Amino acid sequence: MPGFWVRSEDVGEDSLILRDDEVRHLLKARRYRQGDEVEAVDGEGFCYRARIERIGADEVEAEILARMPEKGESPVRLLLASALLKGQRFDFVVEKATEVGVAAIWPLVSDRVVLRSDSERKLKRWERLARAATKQCGRSRVPQLEVPRSLDEVLVHLMRECDAVLLAMPDGVAVDAGIGRARKIGLLVGPEGGFDQDETDRVLAAGAVPFTWGERVLRADTASVVLAALALHSAEEALKNDGGQLG
Repeated sequence: MPGFWVRSEDVGEDSLILRDDEVRHLLKARRYRQGDEVEAVDGEGFCYRARIERIGADEVEAEILARMPEKGESPVRLLLASALLKGQRFDFVVEKATEVGVAAIWPLVSDRVVLRSDSERKLKRWERLARAATKQCGRSRVPQLEVPRSLDEVLVHLMRECDAVLLAMPDGVAVDAGIGRARKIGLLVGPEGGFDQDETDRVLAAGAVPFTWGERVLRADTASVVLAALALHSAEEALKNDGGQLG
């Protein structure tokens, strides 16, 4: 069932409290009543199954029946670094990347992308979209959302933090070969038309692995979501083949 949002400070030993918009959604839109069971997520790694005990004007108290740490989370952390797109197409990237399970989303400013002055306002909207998608898809963590950064800044971070860094491009290796046994993966996806040659050369020189997906040409927003899902699936399958142990 789609969950409700609970602040971590509103979770106690035996009960939790839903507030404000969540209460209105629970009572008016979803028509829950006292005694009904609900699922709540704190966005920091816990999902709760709880039973409604008390309904107030702007808060609902529920008894915690079960705590589910890391529910819906992958044992593989994927950091998606995707170039900013025109209009609201990056909204799609944020929402769907959250649904497929990425751990962090880093908006990229490349040579073919113009950074607009409303990026801070967009970041707030992306955070709202990520929170809503987290509730909808049954995850317990909201992806980390960063402010837009240059390709070089993001590349330094990914090469330092990740076991493998993939660069989406038409000519490359299959995802299995690019990931190997990595458990923390960076994925770089360029704008429409891809990164320019100089950017591509810098990324490959830093040690990123060119990663291809097949014969079809994908739009940049589609590529971000589809390739993130492919990379996560491949890494998770490798983990299963290793006996389920993190490497």
